[in-house]
Amino acid sequence: MLLLATLACDPVEDSGDPMVYAFPEGFRWGAAGAAHQIEGGNTNNNWYQFETLPAFEGKTVEPSGEAVQGYDRYEEDADLVVDLGADVYRLSIEWSRVEPQRDVWNEAEWQHYRDVIEALRARGVEPMITLHHFTEPIWVQDLTDLACEAGPTDTNLCGWTHPEVPAEFAEFCAEAATRFGDVVDEWTTYNEPGGYLLSGYLGGAFPPGYTNLTVETLQANVIPVAAGMLDGHAAAYAAIHELDNTDADGDGTSARVGFTNSIQWIVPVDDQNADDVAAAKRIQALYGYIFPDAMVNGLLDTDLDGIPEEEHPEWANTVDLMGYQYYYRMYVKGVPGFPPIEAVPCDPNALAVLGVDPSVFGCPYPNEDDVTMMGYEHYSPGLGLLAPALAARYPGVPLRVTEAGIATETGRRRAESIVQQLAGLSEAIEDGAPVDGYIHWSLTDNFEWAYGFAPRFGLYTVDFDTYTRTANEGAEVFKTIIADNGIRQSVWDEYGLGEHLSPENE
Repeated sequence: MLLLATLACDPVEDSGDPMVYAFPEGFRWGAAGAAHQIEGGNTNNNWYQFETLPAFEGKTVEPSGEAVQGYDRYEEDADLVVDLGADVYRLSIEWSRVEPQRDVWNEAEWQHYRDVIEALRARGVEPMITLHHFTEPIWVQDLTDLACEAGPTDTNLCGWTHPEVPAEFAEFCAEAATRFGDVVDEWTTYNEPGGYLLSGYLGGAFPPGYTNLTVETLQANVIPVAAGMLDGHAAAYAAIHELDNTDADGDGTSARVGFTNSIQWIVPVDDQNADDVAAAKRIQALYGYIFPDAMVNGLLDTDLDGIPEEEHPEWANTVDLMGYQYYYRMYVKGVPGFPPIEAVPCDPNALAVLGVDPSVFGCPYPNEDDVTMMGYEHYSPGLGLLAPALAARYPGVPLRVTEAGIATETGRRRAESIVQQLAGLSEAIEDGAPVDGYIHWSLTDNFEWAYGFAPRFGLYTVDFDTYTRTANEGAEVFKTIIADNGIRQSVWDEYGLGEHLSPENE
């Protein structure tokens, strides 16, 4: 067993502080950020419009503005990654910076991102590049003309249902591979495409702000967007593999291309109630499986019954590495007639969009100490439980945790979250789950989309007046775990034993 093998050669054993949760040799450790959330000054994309146009007033708490000045502080942030002892930093290239107008490259911005990547490489940190992290240039879809009355034109292609948008996305990805193939080996096309799709086109909480709450409107207005994104992914996958022929890190592979999938631990309110069990499966299929089912198996669930049936071989086998991103447990109640798929997601954010009181449907309320600043339940075991579930559904596909974290003002809560989640992940890996790394969200506090700057996810706390970064207790514990490549007894005793997280106000 992995744990026993590690203990057998552990020099700290004699000190009385044994390793209790170990990770394999070569396990990748990292942290993450995203361009719009950290850079500042992004004013040419869909999210800037969503934050500032009067038509979307009330959709966001505040604009991103300077974010955390990450555009100019990239060397400082690279030093923070080194301070952690991490060997991977996941970052995104802001498409609207490098292609501000259709088919017009901004050379200075391309050079900026090369400088960022080279700053990481110079410090021994592997860049993991995301090519679409929720944002796209205004010319892809101009939110001032959602009806597309004047288009499609080169200044407004009117979104992913226009066949030229997937092609333009693939062209951008190809350009990135051409320019950075010598310094980048790991690429992800989309960050959380399911979240982008459902938040933007079902619930209206993300741009373009559409609401589609019946099966009929989902089929008419949302599934075609997913299909366009999948066309873009498949074309980008092929282009990157064609153009990135340089093995930047010497591991024998010039390019690994995949995506990162948002997936939660979804369970029925009553596991003895057939309606609840079936509803939970439908919600998981819609929330967590619609994109990986298509990218791995070439199958799309077009009727939203939880069973992918429409064949698309052109999308299949386009995932070399699947990132998965976990934040919370969500209960589901089966309710006949409840839109759109006869399932109530007991997620306060989702139900707020629908104007529904969770208690009406018997949704359980978690212990208040496990509720994060995002309003949902932090459930540590979920990270490890998802690994074998994903491995079983997508056999042969390597996995990596590309986001996990907690929104909290309290460093101790973050430390407890890290320790408890990693313990479960260690057990899953020991049992055979093919997870090769863990990337924490996030390196620093940042702009949390519609919620603004209040939810703090950072290992390094940002003073929003001076933008200085200060390591919190989560960072210090994470450093220790990385250095040991595991969790020792003393760390577990301090942070792992509580039934619930420490209170937010402690």
